[in-house]
Amino acid sequence: STAVPAGVPAAPVASGGAAGPNLAAYALAAGNAPGQSVYERSGLRLTSPEKACAKFTSSDLAQMAFLEKGGPAKDPLNLDPDGDGFACGWDPRPFQAARP
Repeated sequence: STAVPAGVPAAPVASGGAAGPNLAAYALAAGNAPGQSVYERSGLRLTSPEKACAKFTSSDLAQMAFLEKGGPAKDPLNLDPDGDGFACGWDPRPFQAARP
């Protein structure tokens, strides 16, 4: 059993009861700050990031979908236009601050 540090949001459970990507592990492995571009992104997109992100009820759910669809190397849903590896304003810092 893995202990979840206090102050770290619980990982959402996807519909059907299956857990998605481990957001805490991803946040702890990230070596860049939000807004710091690390991944190359194409300028050609059919959907604006605002519209793409509006489909999710939280940035955690957007980040999970982003990772499930090939993120951070790929961004087919246009959730990470700046290439920082964080979708729709998702912030890894709460997870990083809770690091033991």
